[in-house]
Amino acid sequence: MPQLIRLMLTAILTMVLLTIQSSEFELLMNEPTLPVIVPKPPTWTEEELNKRQPNIIVVLSESFWDITRLPGLKFSRDPAPFFHSLQEQYTHGTMLSPQFGGGTANVEFEVLTGHSMRFFREWAIVYDKYIHQPTASLSSILASQGYRTTAISPVEHWYANSSQVYKYLGFSRFISQEYFNPDDYVGPYLGDHSVARRIIEESQRNEGPDFIYADTMENHYHYWPGKFKRNTITVQGNVSDTTIGIAETYAQGMSGADRMLQELVTYYNQSKEPTIIVFFGDHLPSLEQYFVYEDTKYITGEDDPEFLEKMYHVPVLVWNNYLPPEAKDELHISPSFLSPYILHTAQLKGSDYTDYLYQLSQKMPIIPPEDHYEAMQIDKRLVDEYEARQTHIMEAERTAPPPPESEYILGYGDPRIDKISPDTVPVPVRGGAFGKTLLNISGGRFGQGSTAFINGKPYETQWQSEGTLVVSLPKESIAAPGSLDIQVKVLDSNKKVLGQSRIVKVPVTDKPPGS
Repeated sequence: MPQLIRLMLTAILTMVLLTIQSSEFELLMNEPTLPVIVPKPPTWTEEELNKRQPNIIVVLSESFWDITRLPGLKFSRDPAPFFHSLQEQYTHGTMLSPQFGGGTANVEFEVLTGHSMRFFREWAIVYDKYIHQPTASLSSILASQGYRTTAISPVEHWYANSSQVYKYLGFSRFISQEYFNPDDYVGPYLGDHSVARRIIEESQRNEGPDFIYADTMENHYHYWPGKFKRNTITVQGNVSDTTIGIAETYAQGMSGADRMLQELVTYYNQSKEPTIIVFFGDHLPSLEQYFVYEDTKYITGEDDPEFLEKMYHVPVLVWNNYLPPEAKDELHISPSFLSPYILHTAQLKGSDYTDYLYQLSQKMPIIPPEDHYEAMQIDKRLVDEYEARQTHIMEAERTAPPPPESEYILGYGDPRIDKISPDTVPVPVRGGAFGKTLLNISGGRFGQGSTAFINGKPYETQWQSEGTLVVSLPKESIAAPGSLDIQVKVLDSNKKVLGQSRIVKVPVTDKPPGS
């Protein structure tokens, strides 16, 4: 009898909990949503528009895709309300990505150079294998027209050989993970807000037009529950618990991307600088490869007749604060045609190659895998001409004599020491207890790679702010009168030095403080 009572009580408790959970979800679903207000573009005089060329800001949002397209899932709120609201008013559409679940650098390669990954062997990482010399790109084209060109990527500078590749592509500055702050993380990766902040900062530093290309990482794989401190989006559906957990985590990251977009649009809408922002996803997320897509019946499997259409099209949005409303287009293109489209939209001069690509995109906007040519009515002669031009350009660049070195800054340049406190360190009293002796290093701009060196050796460094570091002095360094050579270096994860400050000497004296 007691066993039966326990079973009955357990069943009742389970029903109550399910009812409460269902009620909570319904409350979330029915919670009034504040309207998303898209800022009204400023009014421009002809003189203002002729005064300067527009800023061009291109954001590759990691794994950005509209998860609300998965059938049978109910979301307690829209993960990307701002993005969806902009779609109603500005140029948007899709790009046929050459990648699924990874390979961001290859999508980036297409966007920046206009070259197509269709003409390389499968699984090639072009940055590593082919970009070892100056390579024409959207960045180099804009740099030749007076643009300051900046790349921002919250990954380590050596990843995909990025620090060299961005230099070869014509960027003058590359801000990598080592120059972000330790408190910029959202979950295991640097947050999208921290990228938006640096985009805005870089354009504020320059009076002329900016070209800024940025990647994000906040919504990078993985998507297991617990990735973020808390989720603000609840998902329901007649699917597995695994699918629910992954969908909620992905939706939370998607929300972070949407807030980043809103932050950028809000700022540049008020900046009174003509600006174009291009925002797109690089590939669909690997939601445990295809499991979530199949569990929700979005696809039947890899043999789904619409597999390419459903699994390789990513969203793209083009916002601006100065073009007339009739400039809105609907895009369905390959990533290699995006740069020519940007140049055309901004009415900026391109190269012979980008002009050719723009004209080609009007005839053949999508370059699919070869086994889809017939179904998509692709003219193979046009594809062959494209491949021949691409091959010729890359070979010519590979064999060209190196041009003169141009300015290229990694991060914010060498760190700076302005002041060290205390400026004199006493030798501890003999026989007394050794306590911790801390040095405060003031200067900048300090990021997570900034490390204090004492007499040529690195020591554990506490980051306080972009202007302050704290280091605990080792006992042996202040055991006798002398001096300490203090220096701040920027180190990567391989302990390579990316930049270093001047050396500042701090005396170690046996005189008591204040004497």
